[in-house]
Amino acid sequence: MFIAVKAVAAVLIAGVMSPGTEAVYEKKAAIEETRVACMKESGFTYLAEPVIKRTWHPGERERLAGDYEALRTYRAKYGFGVWSKAVYPRDPVVNPDSGENPNNENMMAMSADELKKWRAADDACFSKAVKQHLGMTVTSYWDDYVGKLDAALDRSVAALDKDAQLAQLGERFAKCLGVSQTKPSVLAELGHSQFTKQRTEVAKKQHKGPLPKAPKGRTLIMWSTMKPAEAKPYLDKEIKAALKDLECGKSFYAAYSPKAWAAKERVYQEFAVDYAL
Repeated sequence: MFIAVKAVAAVLIAGVMSPGTEAVYEKKAAIEETRVACMKESGFTYLAEPVIKRTWHPGERERLAGDYEALRTYRAKYGFGVWSKAVYPRDPVVNPDSGENPNNENMMAMSADELKKWRAADDACFSKAVKQHLGMTVTSYWDDYVGKLDAALDRSVAALDKDAQLAQLGERFAKCLGVSQTKPSVLAELGHSQFTKQRTEVAKKQHKGPLPKAPKGRTLIMWSTMKPAEAKPYLDKEIKAALKDLECGKSFYAAYSPKAWAAKERVYQEFAVDYAL
């Protein structure tokens, strides 16, 4: 069983930069080119967002493939990757630089009315570009495209809950953790979700004024503005929980992670999400 899992992981790692991935980069670039031309025809200026080819950090591919040593090395420093964002603000492993939207400066210089018209035109142009290059019907970027992407990712891993082997490993994993939830897709994100919720609650207490509204159909996530030293005690507890989670789920992650990453990668390719590949 262990040898089979390692073989799947090896195939996954070797196939990360497949021709399919390069096609995603080309599609993303084509979408941006169409968006630029469409906005120009509509009388607006739009600057193409750069295509971001993912930079892999040491051990990242192995971790995504469920390798125990790679997971332990990561968790011993970053936990589940939640509070470490505040403790290591300049560490690209947990705070990757995705670059600033080249249109931000122009948008900030617009009046409220101008910005409303610009965004409406951009939504229409983005929809046109996505239909042309992905064959997908969307009405906007944030409310529709991102919502459909999130839903597709959720469905891709939820399908793994029907895997008999993963279900059995999930039951053992849950029993070791002392939790009632046994669905593989939920267990895999349980620790990260719990500490994300904790950090959101801390951020809510720090926030002045009315809280922002969560995007439609999604849970509100907020990041506190703590200094690294202030966030460190939270990270210490997160690391302890993450290492326990790993020890309980060692066999589970070895079997689940390669399948989950392969499922998500198919979705990223379908939606031409360049930075996730």
